[in-house]
Amino acid sequence: MMELSRLSLPRISVSIPSSLAEAVEILGREKDVAVIAGGTHVIHTLLENRTPIRKFVDISRLDELKKIHVDGGRARVGALVTHSELAEKMMNEIRAFKSFMEKYSAPTIANIATVGGSVMLKKSSEDLIPILLTLDAELTFADGGGVKKVSLDGYLRSPTPSNTILTEISFNVRGDCVFDKLWLGVSRNPLISVAAYVEGVDRVRLARVAVSHRDGSTPGRVVSVERFLEGRRLEQDVVQRAGKIMSSSINPSTDVLASSEYRREVAAVLLRRLLTGVGM
Repeated sequence: MMELSRLSLPRISVSIPSSLAEAVEILGREKDVAVIAGGTHVIHTLLENRTPIRKFVDISRLDELKKIHVDGGRARVGALVTHSELAEKMMNEIRAFKSFMEKYSAPTIANIATVGGSVMLKKSSEDLIPILLTLDAELTFADGGGVKKVSLDGYLRSPTPSNTILTEISFNVRGDCVFDKLWLGVSRNPLISVAAYVEGVDRVRLARVAVSHRDGSTPGRVVSVERFLEGRRLEQDVVQRAGKIMSSSINPSTDVLASSEYRREVAAVLLRRLLTGVGM
């Protein structure tokens, strides 16, 4: 006989503010409370009992955080903009977003998951983070003390701020930013993903390279590769050398999906492919 079971959430309390100011006030007043929006990650952690948090502030109705503005080569994206909304708006402007959606796990998730949620996770599963790193993204946070800005690169290397709300992500509109990843299974979670941008016709004036597993399972820029590329022509030997530097500069995690060594080698291959295709 087949035995049926059901999934159930633990008892939680949810506050639904009508404004950003009210949301910030609740976070400053309450203890052990977290922000929830799309919920694609939080719901899983609750179901699997991987979080002690039982009080949440639901900011999903704050329309002021759902806007996209593009002006003067810089995009400003509200934290509640979904992945599909961002990609639809920017894929004709930035090549990486087209690849981002082509290799996405599922349209249903893309229509729910928010840009802010992905950034706050700081996890290798978030394909969006390497792309945003190559675009020199900046984050805007709101708390009881006002508004604070920090680079995405700096945020990934610092403790996650508490009692604060990510309100906006801004980034440079760099059309030749490119992205690729290797995934396993129907979930398409990345074994490793790489984003790259190079600027310059004869020689590289500016380079940005980021990877999903820079250190363990944390994404990050690979500055050693960027410095190597800047000032050089993207000739075959340079591209090959860049791949080797990538492989030796990152320290990806080993898990049930792939070893650290395998991820290093794949990162090198993906970077070489991306650099070979730049400008095409």
